[in-house]
Amino acid sequence: MKTLPRFWFDPRPWVDGVWQPTDGTIAVRNPATGAVLAEVGRADERLVTRAIDGAARAFRSWSGTPAATRGAVLSRLATILRARRDDYATLLTAEQGKTWAQASGEIEYAATFFAWFGEEARRVHGRIVPHPEAGREFLVERRPAGVAGLVTPWNFPLAQGAKKIAAALAAGCTAVWKPAELTPLVALALAPLAAEAGVPDGVLQIVPGQGSVVGGVFASHPLVRIISLTGSTATGAHVLAAAAPGIKRVSLELGGNAPFIVLPDADLDFVAAELVRLKVFVSGQVCVTANRVFVPESAAAELEARLAARVAALVVGNGLADGVDMGPLIHAAACRDVATRVAAAVGEGARIVTENRSADAAADLDHANFSPPTVVAGVTDEMRLAQEEIFGPVIPLLAYRRVGEAVERANATPYGLAAYVYGRDLDRCRAVAGALEVGIVGVNEWRPLKAEIPFGGVKQSGMGAEGGEEGMREFLETRVVSMPRPGIEG
Repeated sequence: MKTLPRFWFDPRPWVDGVWQPTDGTIAVRNPATGAVLAEVGRADERLVTRAIDGAARAFRSWSGTPAATRGAVLSRLATILRARRDDYATLLTAEQGKTWAQASGEIEYAATFFAWFGEEARRVHGRIVPHPEAGREFLVERRPAGVAGLVTPWNFPLAQGAKKIAAALAAGCTAVWKPAELTPLVALALAPLAAEAGVPDGVLQIVPGQGSVVGGVFASHPLVRIISLTGSTATGAHVLAAAAPGIKRVSLELGGNAPFIVLPDADLDFVAAELVRLKVFVSGQVCVTANRVFVPESAAAELEARLAARVAALVVGNGLADGVDMGPLIHAAACRDVATRVAAAVGEGARIVTENRSADAAADLDHANFSPPTVVAGVTDEMRLAQEEIFGPVIPLLAYRRVGEAVERANATPYGLAAYVYGRDLDRCRAVAGALEVGIVGVNEWRPLKAEIPFGGVKQSGMGAEGGEEGMREFLETRVVSMPRPGIEG
């Protein structure tokens, strides 16, 4: 069992390089046990405003800092974070619930964004464009947009922040970060590491607080020029509307309903292994996880059996314990919601193939926060289990007769974040992937997200991109300067 290290940070908002006092607090609990980990200072409207004003002051110098210098700071942050990976993984598991191995992977994933954008910072450049008039030229410049308001969720409390922070700071912007109220500790823990890496005071502000309060200030404050949010589609729509009067730039990574298409020639052993790995990752609480598994009618029974065997073998428990494959959900309400969806599907004709209740026997767990990994067969497109994002460890199986039919059904949703295609014929896989209306497709790959590539949804799953060179464009504006072309003769 991993032991939580003594805090190396103060669980209060970090503004202008100082831990700030607050009137209210947020109780942060370990979802596996229900134990209170800390009382975290909650930023109010006045403190969030102070943070934005401080970030605006810091922007004047940070935006003028050479790109190579900004990049070096981010690269140092990646190195320092990797050196402290074990402590951060333990803290992350304690407040979020995912297994320690998954948390360790998230710390490394977060570090890759600081490293990647540390390199990309020096690649921000403009161009010279010929002028139609003699003796003149255009300078096309890419400039940092200003203060960025960042809002991140609880399922990847460090990695989602790293994606946004690294891109913003590499571009020359300053950032005010609102981590999720349920998981603010690992965000606050980043503050002293950022300072150690050389991030100047005010360049990164961290303000845990109520979403409606912090988000409201982000939307109304004239100095916030970009709002980047990862969250639900409903929240994204609200933020977009609130930001509209200020004509702010908005980047949104929102909900999904990812199809997982098993082609007729797929290796079912491989499919079962990948699918279970995908669904126990963060206990299924991932916006890009498989939400609808389309399987050929002829292979349905065989895949059910293989999934049942793998799900039955899982160990569910406290993510800090050794040998655990899956931890709890974030809270009891999430478990009730998943159970309601499964029960509704069964009431409409679906059937439970298997469910793993290995956590039930443990005496030291808050059992209300655990949802059993479950395989459900006979799911139809009309059921709520297929219509909405599940956000839990449920594998719904939907049978199909023709591949074209599976593609049509996969696209019959207002969401378009991620999709998966599994099969041996790569030409057919490529064709199916190309027909899917989503932002990213994993072909025989359960997690195709990397710092080097852009990621973002289509339709109601979002707008904008994170990662890759495209991720930094969200924080850059274009300016054109028309001027006389220099000549040799005075």
